[in-house]
Amino acid sequence: MTADVRTEDGCRLWADQAGAGAPLVLCHGGPGIWDYLGPVARLLDGHARVIRWDQRGCGRSQRRGPYSVGRFVADLDAVREHLAGPRTAVLGHSWGAHLALR
Repeated sequence: MTADVRTEDGCRLWADQAGAGAPLVLCHGGPGIWDYLGPVARLLDGHARVIRWDQRGCGRSQRRGPYSVGRFVADLDAVREHLAGPRTAVLGHSWGAHLALR
């Protein structure tokens, strides 16, 4: 199911969720690359409710700054709050791992 997430500064972020179970947010690499983790999400379909998203300025999300580490972390938190709830696992690749750790 595709959803738009609005951040507190009004930026529109594209997100998608599928599967059932505990929520898991996937963070793609980049910055500047869009979500490419669909195949990973399909592997986890029966084990978790997987949430994928395009980071600010990437893919299907709105292209607008500011572009800072703090802003990207706040965007990840907006996705988590809107779609996953207070307790979720976060998994990232490359730049997305950096965001997930923060």
